[in-house]
Order: sequence, then C-alpha cells, then structure tokens
Amino acid sequence: MSRHDIGIVIDALTPCLIHRESGEEYKTVVEPLSKSDLQMLTKAHDWVNFDWNMEYTAANRQVFKLMVVGSDVIQGLISFEVAQGYIDVYLVESAPWNVGSATKEFVGVGAHLFAIACKHSFELGFDGVIAFTSKTNLIDHYKDTLGAIRIGGHLMTIEASEALKLVECYFGKGDTK
Repeated sequence: MSRHDIGIVIDALTPCLIHRESGEEYKTVVEPLSKSDLQMLTKAHDWVNFDWNMEYTAANRQVFKLMVVGSDVIQGLISFEVAQGYIDVYLVESAPWNVGSATKEFVGVGAHLFAIACKHSFELGFDGVIAFTSKTNLIDHYKDTLGAIRIGGHLMTIEASEALKLVECYFGKGDTK
C-alpha cells in the first residue's frame, strides 16, 4: 500500500482541542483504532477521503484515534509505521466536522495528530523524528506551522526540536518517554 500525500491543514497549536464557537478547551485521549470503530468511518458518516479499513488491516500499520475525554466520537485519525530510526506517517485526517474554517467543531486536531506520531517516535528512542509526504500546496504550510523540513520532492520530516515542541504542547513537558 502506498503512502498518501498528507493534506490536513494545521489551524493552530493548542494544548488541547478548542471548541471553535465557544472557545472552551477540551482535554483529549488517544487510543488505537478498534475494529468496531470502522463502522463509523464510512461515506454514510461523511468519512469520504480514505479507506480506514484498509489502513486498519495493513501489515505493520498502526492507526490511532483522537477523541475528547468523555466521548467516543473520533475527532481525527493518524496511520503510521515504525521505520528504521523514525516514524513514517501514511495518513492523517480530521473528522469531517473539523474541516473548514467557518464550520469546524474543534481547532487543534491536525497538529495534535502529528504530535501523536512524534510522541511514539520519542517512546521508541527515535528523538521524535517522523517523515511524511505533503501535498504540493501545503509544503510551506507545514514548514511554517509544524517546523517541518523538506528533504526532497514532497517528502518532509519533523526533527527532534520541533517534535519536542509538538509533544510538549499536546502531552505536557516530560512526556516524551
């Protein structure tokens, strides 16, 4: 299975998810995607961009869901593999209701999903390093918002210092192991 060009927009780096209309902060929980979650990730529920069932069943792939504490509603998903010395990100997607500046429910989902991958990279002793392939029009956006570095073509990386900033923002200081 080939990697997809990542096309998620990073709206803000926040220490949690922020409800767009009320400004209320919501703490989050990250869990592995379960087989029972797949029934909600369908076109009927407006998840139209990717086949998360294929990601879930792909060999060596890990898929995580982001939710607010106290809710089982998935706010975003990330899929990645452990590579040699880094995390290789395949897919990143905000829930359909978290897309669009005027209509999204929560702010902070995109950066939080990248922070999940960076956290796993730290936990595996990879210094937070992750790699991903960006859509052309978002290369500069990822440089500006995530501190990502373009390493060739559309391939980008987030290295140790920027990864640490993301992990500390979303998971707190000292939570890299």
